[in-house]
Amino acid sequence: MTAVPATSTPGVGIFGSSPPARWLATVLQDQGFRVEAIWARTSMEAEAAAQSLNIPFHTSRVDDVLLRKDVGLVVILCPPSLHSQIAVKALGIGKHVLCGVPGGLSQGECLRMVQAAQYYPTLMAVLAYSLRFLPNMVTMRDMISRGYLGESVNLVDVRISCSSLLDTKYTWCCDSGMGGGVLSLLGSHVIDLLTFLQLGRVLRVHATLVTLTKTTDNIRGIRQITADDVAVLQLHLVAGTFVTITINSSLSGFTQEVTVCGTAGHLTARQGDLRGKKNGATKDEVFNLDVSENELCQQSSGLPSLHAAGLVRMVGELRDVFRGKLEGQQERTSAAATFGEGLYVQAVMEALRRSSESREWRKVELVQEEGGGQVGQ
Repeated sequence: MTAVPATSTPGVGIFGSSPPARWLATVLQDQGFRVEAIWARTSMEAEAAAQSLNIPFHTSRVDDVLLRKDVGLVVILCPPSLHSQIAVKALGIGKHVLCGVPGGLSQGECLRMVQAAQYYPTLMAVLAYSLRFLPNMVTMRDMISRGYLGESVNLVDVRISCSSLLDTKYTWCCDSGMGGGVLSLLGSHVIDLLTFLQLGRVLRVHATLVTLTKTTDNIRGIRQITADDVAVLQLHLVAGTFVTITINSSLSGFTQEVTVCGTAGHLTARQGDLRGKKNGATKDEVFNLDVSENELCQQSSGLPSLHAAGLVRMVGELRDVFRGKLEGQQERTSAAATFGEGLYVQAVMEALRRSSESREWRKVELVQEEGGGQVGQ
């Protein structure tokens, strides 16, 4: 990896000390960013993270990071309940923001982030939906737009199986209301992927969200797990495309398969591979082969392998955007998900949760202003 001069990228302040936050700090450092400060919930956690990552400043006070003059980019990978307030405050004092997924616990929180980003349009404000940056997904989008699948896309089928997303002790990951569960942590990425593939907005949804593991050896008694570990989702898109998403976190490892079917053939992205087959063809065509296994150490990231591979590429693109602006390429922008696109993902997830509770199809309603103002898609 070629090091980039540190002067071409802003100093970074990281919020969070979890394994993914620590891993991303090393990725940022490897790609030429200076990580100047780290925040954690306790001073002890912050100090330990700073020492292990060679970060000069640590704190448990949010403002201590945000007000530092050597911090120009804020990376938010702390519990989702803090995402919105930190992002809004950071934008208000002139910092670029890269926020973890899903970027807030409700449409209200996401809307405040959208409004802050609109008020400061010269600042970068993006979410870490990293599947967008995988080469096979980029190729899939290009092939769909070029008409490989024919006149229309009829069906999208997504299947994800993985090991449990729970921590060994009770944390926000165990509580669906605090951002835990497979819908928030994995399903949100798939909903954003539908946007990236330009397949159209979601009109109506149906969902079954199930919590199979309600207690563990370490999590029992007063506290019970409410985070969903199985999700079966159905979505109707504006153009008539039908989407099925099945997520099962009762297995091991991480596997993801995305199949898009059209009138002339189908494309399947399995892990980092991409294969396609035209109607009437005798065998599959290979468009991408997965090489991510050789590119990064997934175990230390604490993330699904595909999400980690995408984040590495995302950091590289953000570095190039900052360097391009320094060189006068003001029109250069990132392909990363905006806060507005994050608000839309939140609206779809809220409709899915309402559907699971009522066991009925529900319309997606996007909040346009604080205190209400819902608009049906």
